[in-house]
Amino acid sequence: MERVDLEALDRDTLIGKAEGAGVSRARILTRPELIDELLLRTARPKDPSRLARARGFFGVARDLLARVVEKGLHLPDAAERIRSIAPPPAPPARAAAALPTVTLAEIYATQGHKDRAVETLRRVLDREPDHSAARALLAQLEDTAYVPPPPPKLPPEEDAPPPSAPPPRMRDDEPLPSKYDVDECVAIPVDPSTLFVYWEVKDATVGHLVKSRPGGAMVLRLVVLVPTWDGPRTQIRDHEVLAQNGDYFARGLPIGSIVRAAIGWRTTASFLSIAQSPALETPPGAPSPISADVLVRWTPKGTARIAPDDPDAPTITHALEIARAKLSAAAGASPPPHDAPLGSSDRLSLS
Repeated sequence: MERVDLEALDRDTLIGKAEGAGVSRARILTRPELIDELLLRTARPKDPSRLARARGFFGVARDLLARVVEKGLHLPDAAERIRSIAPPPAPPARAAAALPTVTLAEIYATQGHKDRAVETLRRVLDREPDHSAARALLAQLEDTAYVPPPPPKLPPEEDAPPPSAPPPRMRDDEPLPSKYDVDECVAIPVDPSTLFVYWEVKDATVGHLVKSRPGGAMVLRLVVLVPTWDGPRTQIRDHEVLAQNGDYFARGLPIGSIVRAAIGWRTTASFLSIAQSPALETPPGAPSPISADVLVRWTPKGTARIAPDDPDAPTITHALEIARAKLSAAAGASPPPHDAPLGSSDRLSLS
């Protein structure tokens, strides 16, 4: 049956059809709820699109919300109550208030909102004076002997401490430990010529080295690589340290160099690295004195030089000519020395 046909039936007939269709608690439902439940059971196996049109957007939204509550929040009882809330009829000129139902009144009463429950039931009776279940519940709530139920207790949170436990302290309240019992070496660039290094060596590591390589000493080693046009220049700087953990500012590094720091054990014959930092590039002290004069395009197989017949070649060539003109017009612009360190853009173009 269509919604129009169901709306023409009286309440008792709707209740009988709903009970025959397996609707639970059919006698407490309002007429819109009964109609919606009948449409839900008769149209779903036949034509879902027809059901959506018959029940309206409110009915579809109600089913979606009920599914989220049931599966996402694991509250099947609340989901069932949401499903029982029927869509309101099409509003006239002004938007109507929420549709009153006995189920909604029961929820209000269970939560201790007696006034809201009474108001909802009265609105139900205004629409359906022959609703016996609504009239019985209203009489029960308005009885002077009625005692509202206590508010429902929420389940305790899993991570909540017991009431007697002291409040947790913030991690920032505790001072940082002097060491962490690890073998590590951490380096951080500070400026174009300075590197900050922190190291720590475990007691067990030191004990093993003293026994296996007697006569050695703890050393912080810096391997400095300076790229030049004649090839890379390498420097090794050793700083003997007296503590198993500490920090050091490595100053006076060549600008634009690549540095790797390592804490290790040095003897007269060898250096054994205990922990080392990744290779770090100090920040450039100034823009590169030269600019690239060959343009390439990156591809998954590598870089490829832009061919003259490339569709983008005219635009790129024009931009390159403008860059060359600006470079030539720079006052006092002289080519860099043959052995001058490469800037960051130079290393990028050669990589």
